[in-house]
Amino acid sequence: MTSELCRLADECLLITRARQLAAWVGAGKPVTTKGVLRPVDIAAVGAALDVAVPVRVRTAADVEAIHRPWVAAEAIGWLGVAANRAVATAGPEDDVVQRWWTGVRAVLRVESHDDRDRGAPVLLRSILTVLTTQPSLGVADIPKAAHDLLYHSDIGDTSAAYSAFRQSVMPEDAGLELLGEIGAVGDDGHPTELGRWMLQRLIEEWPPPVALDAPAAAMLDRLAALPGDEIRRQAGPWLAERGAGRAAAELLNAAAAAPPAQRIAAVDVVAGLGEPALPAWQQAAEVPTLGPHARLVLADLEHDGDEEVPEPDAADLRWLGVEYAAAALAVDGPYEAFLVLHERGGLDQLGGTGHPDEAALRESLAELIASGGPPIPTYQLKITLTRVRPPVWRRVRVPATATLDELHRVVQIAFDWDDDHLHVFTADGRRYADPFFGLDETADEFRARLGKVAPSVGATLTYVYDLGVPA
Repeated sequence: MTSELCRLADECLLITRARQLAAWVGAGKPVTTKGVLRPVDIAAVGAALDVAVPVRVRTAADVEAIHRPWVAAEAIGWLGVAANRAVATAGPEDDVVQRWWTGVRAVLRVESHDDRDRGAPVLLRSILTVLTTQPSLGVADIPKAAHDLLYHSDIGDTSAAYSAFRQSVMPEDAGLELLGEIGAVGDDGHPTELGRWMLQRLIEEWPPPVALDAPAAAMLDRLAALPGDEIRRQAGPWLAERGAGRAAAELLNAAAAAPPAQRIAAVDVVAGLGEPALPAWQQAAEVPTLGPHARLVLADLEHDGDEEVPEPDAADLRWLGVEYAAAALAVDGPYEAFLVLHERGGLDQLGGTGHPDEAALRESLAELIASGGPPIPTYQLKITLTRVRPPVWRRVRVPATATLDELHRVVQIAFDWDDDHLHVFTADGRRYADPFFGLDETADEFRARLGKVAPSVGATLTYVYDLGVPA
């Protein structure tokens, strides 16, 4: 990181106010049951931050100049909130820019008002793209240019972007104001070095749609980097442009020589295309890197083909164990790769599978294998039913390696429920469910580990059972 990048991140208005807030809170200040400042304290905080506040305020969350730095300070770790009290804390010694991004990301979440918490980041991505690619635009022309860019984007993203901020002004104006507050846009209206860095992060975490004429290999590179709930949504327009049969053939052909993560993304997408993809699967069954995948999918597809494809055998399953572990290694590192391999039959999978990445996987996991595996932390969870009085809750302990599917079963047992309704988990704006039921915009709960979706102390999950009352 350059010194200028660090300076901008450390001295922007949002971070400066977050520090001032933490200093004001000091040894402790009371907060509401929702973890925000009491209305009676807002005037004092305004004076401490040197910001004007309305005479009458319903909640501190309505005063952006106070609420945004509060959210950032809590996300960074400068404020701890528990038992209706806030206390200033030292916070972790993070990289300055990463600390800034942690605070900004939390602010973007609260300024998004769509069910996937992506409206504000998508809007800022569009504004920064316009500012970067059309530097000669006047300030008055920026909102229209950003609107035009959103208009040609994914319809879900466009809708989410126009739900952001919820002010009496156009969201583009509110977005520009926030970009200035966080140091991403300078007084001259152009992106700063920090703004250009932020644009890359926004593109990585909330990517724009892939061009409809993009080759299948480019599509797979994009899909491999996306969370599960985004894969089919991002692929949708590209698939529709080609039709299911042609799209399946192009994706599987590109997947044959692709890395494991890209190949698995192709398999996931094509598996959702159903019967029209059958010819592509039958051809893929003859390809060494696709055969195990194809036989697994074909075993579930009803078809009347002339030639029966054999079901996957033990060798196929061992090959797939290495495939998924190698993909996990590329995306999440050795720890996750070790756990995936352990789940899919144990460490004896690593031997004679013929997988092209087997040797590299073995070398990467050598230290973990020699030590007997990584230590597995235990999570203590408090599961509380909402909108129920008197409060009803259970406390459980589960390993961090538990999948959300396993946590679902724990919840069912803890509350003595019958598991006869649909359920959905939500964590950090993403939804997870059983893929068998095909719920829209949900990732596979069988692949989501508790330690990954809720990695820090104090993280929260929402669990909706019967798609009614969340716990």
